Amino acid sequence: MQVKLFETRYAQKVATLLNNYLPFEEENEITVLQAGGIQYICVDGEEVVGYIAGYLIKDARNEFPYFEQELTELRSVTTKKATFYTSHLVVNPNYRGQGIGRALVEAYDKAVKEQAGAVISVGWVKSDTNSWDAEKLFATMGLSRFMYIGEYFKPYDVYCPSCDGRCVCDADIYYKVYDK
Repeated sequence: MQVKLFETRYAQKVATLLNNYLPFEEENEITVLQAGGIQYICVDGEEVVGYIAGYLIKDARNEFPYFEQELTELRSVTTKKATFYTSHLVVNPNYRGQGIGRALVEAYDKAVKEQAGAVISVGWVKSDTNSWDAEKLFATMGLSRFMYIGEYFKPYDVYCPSCDGRCVCDADIYYKVYDK
């Protein structure tokens, strides 16, 4: 298995991976290509078994439009330093426990550090499970938990394909500020 920079020829395979194991919104080759930013994949032969992506936050109010007071400090990080938002992290469950997630996060973290002063990662957790597989990984990689917000979208009546209707996902927010 090999972790490497995303290549456009893998876009459809990444979309399939996301649709199968991170079903937040329907992905396709075009949406994967539009993600831009920093993208890494892990391949086993030609099969994409892991993916991480993130992009530079241009306006924190658009990224985190809810919970104005609770997220003020987080938004302020993005105004002081260029900050990346981790939009995707997924590993095929059949390949978990082999260090793929860690390798993806390490490659991504190194690339972000070269381009920005901070990174924010949010795990969207269904309220009935209250678990996010990546949270321990992010913590061991030097990200700090900023805040856990239960039912983040519920007061705003946001539709979510994963929740099959009104979103009741919790937000588990992690961040890291790089010394520069």
